Amino acid sequence: MSYDPWLKATLPLQALGVSLKLQVPHDVFSTLRIDEGTLLLLNHLPDSTPRTVLDMGCGYGALGLPIAAHFPEAQIEMVDRDLLAVAWSAQNAKSNGLQNTLVHSSLGFRDLKPECRPYDWILCNVPARIGQPFIEHLFRAGRELLSPEGEIRVVVIRDLGPTIETIRAQTGWALTETGRGPRHVVYALRADRPSGRIEIPATLYARDTVSVGGLALDRPFDISGDTSRLAEALPVLIDALPRRAPRTAFFFRCGYGVLPLLGLQRWPDARVTASDRDVLATTFARENAKRLGVADRFEVREGVDVTSALGVGEVFDLAIGELSPSSGERVAESDLVALAKAVGGEGQALLLTLEKIERDWIMPIAARRKLTVSRLIARNGHVVLRLTR
Repeated sequence: MSYDPWLKATLPLQALGVSLKLQVPHDVFSTLRIDEGTLLLLNHLPDSTPRTVLDMGCGYGALGLPIAAHFPEAQIEMVDRDLLAVAWSAQNAKSNGLQNTLVHSSLGFRDLKPECRPYDWILCNVPARIGQPFIEHLFRAGRELLSPEGEIRVVVIRDLGPTIETIRAQTGWALTETGRGPRHVVYALRADRPSGRIEIPATLYARDTVSVGGLALDRPFDISGDTSRLAEALPVLIDALPRRAPRTAFFFRCGYGVLPLLGLQRWPDARVTASDRDVLATTFARENAKRLGVADRFEVREGVDVTSALGVGEVFDLAIGELSPSSGERVAESDLVALAKAVGGEGQALLLTLEKIERDWIMPIAARRKLTVSRLIARNGHVVLRLTR
């Protein structure tokens, strides 16, 4: 992937006696400053010297990388379900000369590297909307992966304090508070006869089931902006789906599969490819396709953006997806250029965005890049645009 379109800022980080410079992309957690919860956790680490550390949900590296710099003899495994975060965390490790890191994608504990176990420390800045089942699983499964003297330390926003208290009461675990800030709390849990074996419940991330266009789809916790998109944005794009069936269709930023699975329902002979950068989203998209019996016509890929999701010279009759305002104008331009190459001579791309983004970004980009873009539908501040080669 090209890093330039995504770059938003370079942030200095001083912690644990080391100074780092972290490049930060658009559209990830805490892009304007290093998160205060992360800084609080860095100031309340265990007293031991770790040999192995797991940074669960590493983002662009603000937690794991200063630990790697402070403990150069330790192995720091850094994972995130967001491929964009993984790419930039790896880039920041390289640019800061930190060779004792292993950075890769993982949905929770699912895709960890066995050679890094057991862990002396498991650290996590817990997402606010991930749900109680995952938080409990973080402690339960994490304890099984610790060394005998190991420890889990997490930082949560204070609003999640009652959730931690509920987990402590229900399990009897010795969860202890080890640090407190204006908006965050740090909790610790020590190892207890770890076995090295973990179970990942099938319903771990399940939030509820939603009905869209007559399809019942399982929806996970912590899919950003999902409620408003279901109610306001996606119906505009659904109304723009062509009645004439394409032979091949590509859906980018597919989420947990709403649009591509509707496409498969409407076009029973089409082959559909979908991509997303969030491993949680693609996992649910695949599972929803299996439940609906359409997995044989449905390919799901992981990719940071349109360019990285497409093969060289790959062409589709139809491309559909959303241009994300939070990704920035340069990413939108990169996506438009890639989509223009990906639709065949008679093909088209249908793009959902905001009317403000259409006016301020898309039309100037189209003029500059000599792209053919026209408006199909506008409603409630959202617009669907047609892009043709």
